[in-house]
Amino acid sequence: MARMLPELTQEQLRGLKSQAEARFYEECRRQLPADVLVLYSVNWIFRNGRGWLLEGEADFAIVVPQSGVFAVEVKGGGVSFDAVTGRWQSINRNNLVHDIKDPFRQAAGERYALKDQLLGHALWRRWRGTRVTLGHAVMLPDIHDAQRLVAPDRQRPIIGVDTDMVALAPWLAQLQAFWTQANEDPLGAQGVQLVEEILCSSVEVRPALRAVLDSAEQARIRLTTNQAKVLRILGNRKRAVIAGGAGTGKTLIAVEKARQLAETQSVLLLCYNRPLADALAAGVADQPRITVLSFHQLCDRRITEARQAAGVDLLAEAQAAFPGTDEKHIFEVQMPFALARSNEVLDTKYDALVVDEAQDFSDDYWFSIEELLRDPEQGVLYIFIDENQALYRKHANLPVTGEPYRLLANCRNTIPIHRAGYAFYKGDAIDDPDLPGNAVTRMVVNDDSQQATAIVNIVRELLAGAVPAEDIAVLLAKRPKARLHGLLQVQRLPGGTTWAVEAPRQRRAVFVDTVGRFKGLEAQVVILWVGDEVIDEEQWEYLYVGATRAKSLLYVVGSARAVAAFA
Repeated sequence: MARMLPELTQEQLRGLKSQAEARFYEECRRQLPADVLVLYSVNWIFRNGRGWLLEGEADFAIVVPQSGVFAVEVKGGGVSFDAVTGRWQSINRNNLVHDIKDPFRQAAGERYALKDQLLGHALWRRWRGTRVTLGHAVMLPDIHDAQRLVAPDRQRPIIGVDTDMVALAPWLAQLQAFWTQANEDPLGAQGVQLVEEILCSSVEVRPALRAVLDSAEQARIRLTTNQAKVLRILGNRKRAVIAGGAGTGKTLIAVEKARQLAETQSVLLLCYNRPLADALAAGVADQPRITVLSFHQLCDRRITEARQAAGVDLLAEAQAAFPGTDEKHIFEVQMPFALARSNEVLDTKYDALVVDEAQDFSDDYWFSIEELLRDPEQGVLYIFIDENQALYRKHANLPVTGEPYRLLANCRNTIPIHRAGYAFYKGDAIDDPDLPGNAVTRMVVNDDSQQATAIVNIVRELLAGAVPAEDIAVLLAKRPKARLHGLLQVQRLPGGTTWAVEAPRQRRAVFVDTVGRFKGLEAQVVILWVGDEVIDEEQWEYLYVGATRAKSLLYVVGSARAVAAFA
């Protein structure tokens, strides 16, 4: 039984367009000796003597260690040749006639192309022989009388017909005898191996990382479109809470709801994180009725407007009422107080509020937020929340009562990333996404400097895989951030790529920031730098949030203890 490449099943053979080729394949496998290699549908690209690049294909190449390599063209049905016009025609089982190429000229061309492919390949220099036998033939399994096709350029030994199909070994012996010359060496087992390596060796090529990301993004667009159904469910309700885990499309829906409302109303789209606010503002820049601000941006704006419009220093009032200079005290007490006072001083109000990242809003914020509505009782208020992402606060008494509308399907992450991140999630079960992807890469490095070097090496590999620098984010779940920034910045990146520390959307730059500041955002590729202190303090929210920022590829770098948390 001959060795066949590729190895086709009976089902695959039944599916071949040419059943004549399927029959010849089966007979070669059944009748020819075990040391014979039969290659089916061999393709190549070669440069001819004029320097032109040409494509070639042989139906079969039979590789015989006792002699050489033989290209065999297989044609089913009947054939005819008109010597006056030089036309070849094929006649199928339904007696339909159509023109075909000269099969003998095709076979001869395949023989010459095989010669170019083999003898011109660097590996062929390893062959111990001097001259190799190369031949060609045409197999016509539906023809009985070969003699009618015999001509000076079509000798009987290179023509196969139905009687030869049932006696392939003798026919192959005649073919070898016809083509083999006295000064040619047997191919031998080594030659057979070289032919296989040159013409059809197995090759595993990983797709470029850029292609991986693009493919996942196409599937992700379809999934996020499906999430829009919640908008139809909400309808014209004036107040609602929409809850869901990371990647369930909350921010997407929040933005779309803001756009819908802005068709007829003024809208404040509010979130907690400044980087997220900047990203959202850029996304709705075409809609003048939407104002996008982080909570503390809102406080700053209202303080400035009160000073300019009414000559009132709200921050000074807040400092007098709640003395203190600690930064946290200023942000968490004085500025929210100033915001609440601004509602008594300023006339600027909104018809609708859409609040993302609501889990990070203090209970004390909501009164002043509701007062931003022209009609605090009947105005539109939509709140989007993921209680498992409460990096700054653990609980909130929301101003909207009733059961939340829940999003239960992850439409951001691939399955491996989803499972890695949701290992740290507590709440309603979130379905696996329909996004297969690469496994999470876990890298154990115990020294901070070596961890930074490992991250740089990952970035270099990604850039070499055609991943744009802007698609990569290095997120810190580790302290102190200034030292970590420094360890990265001293290492140069290739091709003029730079580090963008706490400065998103920089061209040809890899973004670096903390998990907390990146909350609500996402990146195609995330390298999560995890510190032992996060593990020791069981700050699982940081691991949940950090991991789920990655859309397509996630790398986790840290000590053995830190990385083990992702096992």
